[in-house]
Amino acid sequence: MKNVLFAAIAATSIGILFNVQRRNLLFAGINGGLGYLFYSITVAKGFESYVGMLTASIAMSVFAEIVARLRKAPASVFLAVALIPVVPGGAMFRFVLSLLEGDYELAFTYGIQTTLEAGALAIGIIVVSSFTKVLIRKFKQGN
Repeated sequence: MKNVLFAAIAATSIGILFNVQRRNLLFAGINGGLGYLFYSITVAKGFESYVGMLTASIAMSVFAEIVARLRKAPASVFLAVALIPVVPGGAMFRFVLSLLEGDYELAFTYGIQTTLEAGALAIGIIVVSSFTKVLIRKFKQGN
């Protein structure tokens, strides 16, 4: 639970660096903590890290879309900074380190892991964003 708080603080700090408006900063930070919470629960249940990334990105994207409508701001304001705590930087570091050390087999493993994790983040965002656009279009056609 301590890591969830730290993820929220990290997302809020990145939000300050990215000049997120004060009125939206708290929600962006909460979204960062929410994403890390979903990631850690999924991994603790025994799933691979990329499944955790997918779960986290879906949860963060849904939260960002909802808050964006409530706060009348772009969803990217709440999503961009929230993604920072779950970006697969550790696996990327180990990938590059293994390459530099000449351990190409291990580098390949870390490269695949990084690609799967980053791809899972992207897929989660795309699915939720597309689904939201379809829902909004259907809602507007119904009125």
